[in-house]
Amino acid sequence: MIKKLYVNRVESDRESWNQLLSQEGIKSEANIEETFGLYDNEILIGTASRYQNVIKCVAVDSTAQGGAYFNQIISHLMNRNTELGYYKHYVYTKAGCKQSFEYLGFKEIEQVDQTLIFMESAVSGFPVFLEKIRKYKVNKDNVSSIVMNANPFTLGHQLLVETAAIKSDHVFVFVLSEEMSLFTTEIRTKLVKLGTAHLNNVTVLSTDNYMVSNATFPSYFLKESDDITSIQASLDAKIFANHIADALNIKKRYVGSEPFSIATNLYNNALRHEFKGKLELEIIERFQNETDIISATKVRNMLINDELSRVIKFVPKSTYDFLVSDEGKSVIKKMKAECNVKI
Repeated sequence: MIKKLYVNRVESDRESWNQLLSQEGIKSEANIEETFGLYDNEILIGTASRYQNVIKCVAVDSTAQGGAYFNQIISHLMNRNTELGYYKHYVYTKAGCKQSFEYLGFKEIEQVDQTLIFMESAVSGFPVFLEKIRKYKVNKDNVSSIVMNANPFTLGHQLLVETAAIKSDHVFVFVLSEEMSLFTTEIRTKLVKLGTAHLNNVTVLSTDNYMVSNATFPSYFLKESDDITSIQASLDAKIFANHIADALNIKKRYVGSEPFSIATNLYNNALRHEFKGKLELEIIERFQNETDIISATKVRNMLINDELSRVIKFVPKSTYDFLVSDEGKSVIKKMKAECNVKI
């Protein structure tokens, strides 16, 4: 029998879930939306969770492990994803579990040593994504790229793109696609396109689900000693360098510096390591206006604190015009509401 577990609300569910995870050497995660349990005579023998269409926290009792149990709980979660409108399923797993997922139709996208394997099950998956972006390929020598969240698109983002555009024959700007930001993917992409419309050698593309986020990236089966940020960056770098850059003839990736962020520095160092011999990595110093370093975080804080008049010095006119529009005001209102809920 499979039933939904309410691990954040029902103490008995949480205790049995944590006990099974701990027994199988797995840590629980906060970034999950639903959890399901497989029972045998009222005893929890298997569990799997999801965040959007990413499968997480998979565990089957080692004393009862068998293909049937594993297949049952994973198939149930995939069916649940489909019910919710997700037709692609993703999982990050250990090398020892790869074959079990392959039996259920998952295919490897990329891996980091023997630490982690990123897999998907989809009719129109990664090969289709690569084929779709190949039509934008530019046959020039100096093609570069930038990956950004743009939550929202700031003058810092714009200046980074302009710097890359001056130094390159062509620039591909990838906007992260996952819906985890206060500004939706559609809005963020629109603002990036508006803010770079004056650059005739820039193309804005989606990352689809092939750039890893903090919310979807797993830590539940990684050892405490493993540096999660570095592993995540290594996976991102491998996917980008080995597949995406190759599809678009990209030779360089630009990133912004983050002097006060240890995580960003670790990420950039991992990118540099994985890109060696494949791509150049150029780190551009963070831009600032006459008063402060420009960042999307500061812009969001200003919006939440009703400081819209200050925002104009941190964002392009196209972003500011959106923020003062009815649609923009609606986004800001929702942002404030979500902030109050979290507080």
